Amino acid sequence: MTEPTELRTDRMLLRPFSLSDIDDVLEYGSDPEWAAFYDRPYDRGEAEDMVARAVVTSWDEHPWFALELDGKVIGTALLSLERRDIANLGYDVARPHWGKGLATEAASAVVDWGFREMPLIKVAAFTNPRNRQSWRVMEKIGMEREGLLRRGQRGDLFAYGVLREDWTSDRGPLPPAPAPAEHTAAAIPELRTRRLVLRRFGPGDVDDVFAYARDPEWAEYLLPAVPRPYTRRNAEEFVARQMRASAEREPAWAIVLDGTVVGGIGLGIDRRHDTGELHYGLGRPYWGRGLMPEAAGGVIDWGFGDRALAKISARADLRNRRSWRVMEKLGMTREGLHRSQAKDVRPDYPRIDDVYYGLLREEWESRSADPSAPDSDDGRDA
Repeated sequence: MTEPTELRTDRMLLRPFSLSDIDDVLEYGSDPEWAAFYDRPYDRGEAEDMVARAVVTSWDEHPWFALELDGKVIGTALLSLERRDIANLGYDVARPHWGKGLATEAASAVVDWGFREMPLIKVAAFTNPRNRQSWRVMEKIGMEREGLLRRGQRGDLFAYGVLREDWTSDRGPLPPAPAPAEHTAAAIPELRTRRLVLRRFGPGDVDDVFAYARDPEWAEYLLPAVPRPYTRRNAEEFVARQMRASAEREPAWAIVLDGTVVGGIGLGIDRRHDTGELHYGLGRPYWGRGLMPEAAGGVIDWGFGDRALAKISARADLRNRRSWRVMEKLGMTREGLHRSQAKDVRPDYPRIDDVYYGLLREEWESRSADPSAPDSDDGRDA
């Protein structure tokens, strides 16, 4: 995890932004000449928004430095991660300080820090071809012009970049470049219950998913997230998303009965709070056989036992009695009703009441009843 940090150059302190910097940012950002290559000069609202974004943005994705000179913020320098190992450099300096080499000093320090503290193989930068001052900074710190990015009415950009192996600085050699990450399939563990196998989805599952998901009654409480009519292409897209699911953040399993995929189940994991949210669906021909409590019980055991979660929750449309009955059979407690919830994928879709359930780790540890015992209700989704 990349923590906000301070850097010192010959003349400046580069540090995380603070809300107390708004007046300084407004002072230089409201200058029309400074804003010549932006949409417009800042007003107070825009200055407040820019500083607030800088304060709350994660440094894992967007290290963002204020440039402080003699106790006053005169600009900014930042890295924006395009992907884990490539970052885009940005910078600006107040107009009274142009021509003093301060942008070059700050940009060089930030690029050097990025290569040393992050697993970067390249730092890139883009600028308007008319902004000679900006692309001269890029050249001074060792970046090479790689081409012209044509964008039509949005305006063309010069593209610059420097590779890790070409970077030099007064701080000496860089640490070794990280080894390229090997591409491996998401490590979704296989789970087994009394009657079921829960495994990672694969390309051979499309026909089975299409067979149950095209059933209008199955999707009654899933609209509009599930398209109607449901096509084989929709099934392919669903399976592809599940195949790419992260084992750390959103593990997803195919529910397999006697070699046939009869549904799916997943657990959205929030590592900040060590919680998980359960969601599931089962084909209509398999309702009423206790299969969903059995599958969900296996995933809950894995979440508490393997991932050491503190709580697992689930939610469902209040009208979907089968789904919230699954939660109760799992030993979950109804925690509340969220009234008139909007459907995320379609704001214009009728609002619904959602019922929320939760199970604490200590409740799971002390539970004596077998949650996989067959019962007459099965859930379609939660």
